Amino acid sequence: MKYAIVMLSIIFMTNAGTCWGIDQSICKSGSENIFHPNGTLKTCILKDNFVINGVTCKQYEPINLYETGMLKNCVIGEYFNYNEIGCNQHSQISFYQTGILNTCILSKTIQIDGKNCEQLKPISLFENGRLKSCSSPLK
Repeated sequence: MKYAIVMLSIIFMTNAGTCWGIDQSICKSGSENIFHPNGTLKTCILKDNFVINGVTCKQYEPINLYETGMLKNCVIGEYFNYNEIGCNQHSQISFYQTGILNTCILSKTIQIDGKNCEQLKPISLFENGRLKSCSSPLK
């Protein structure tokens, strides 16, 4: 009995019993849920707004996750700031498996790596965080 109490105390204090995986409870009832070979959720339609890695993914829209549970892409329900890059609400956002921003639609015109990038146009970064491409404002 004493052993069981000690073990339960350790589990509660260290959160060893916490499951960090995202399961199908975030998915809209009746939507097709797809899983990775390791059993983790890959994609589904969200039943509610869902916050993951600081990003609010919009309800009734698809979410795609990596096997690790990190966000791959979704439609964002709110503006999202990634360093100096502002991503527009109600638009697609994607990340590399490392958590680095891959693409989004800019919420405002910015200058990055010496290039002006136009508001409401896509921006794409390399996995090292450097600018891959964006649309320059017309002069």
